[in-house]
Amino acid sequence: MRILHLKKEDYVTSRWSGGTTTQLYLYPEDGSYAQRRFQIRVSSAAVELEESDFTPLPGVDRWITPLAGGFTLTHPGREPVVMGPLQAPYGFSGGIETHCVGRAVDFNLMLQGAAGRMEIRTLSSPVEPGFNGFYPVADCAFLLEGRRHVLEGGELLVVWADAPGTILWDDGAVICCHAAL
Repeated sequence: MRILHLKKEDYVTSRWSGGTTTQLYLYPEDGSYAQRRFQIRVSSAAVELEESDFTPLPGVDRWITPLAGGFTLTHPGREPVVMGPLQAPYGFSGGIETHCVGRAVDFNLMLQGAAGRMEIRTLSSPVEPGFNGFYPVADCAFLLEGRRHVLEGGELLVVWADAPGTILWDDGAVICCHAAL
């Protein structure tokens, strides 16, 4: 098992057409989001404009949930998706046109050539073989294989596991990301 504790100073922030995006984790680590060379990308974006269009990402599966604020996402020919803070993550193809109305700070999981999901859990989550990311909304202590990890809200615990297990935490909501390559 490989464990990484990523802090805010480890993240990279850049601009996109609707605001800023902060990359929390990218795999492979020598990949490039700008060149679309990645299998896993965990990020948070500030949607600063009242209306914006998401960057098209053909071949990328996306999951999103607002951390603060909210928005309505629309895709051509589909019902609008209205989302508020820490609502069940919404998964969609990054290749479809996505229009956003509303301001928010969101949390994203992007997968390319990998299968996975994002969910919000309280108190525990499975650790699955492959990539696992745990993002506490507030300060939190985790227990994993008898070892305690203390994270501040907004930090990311990345666990690469060979076998299934369970991670426990003391309180609050945690955004959990899982991917198998």
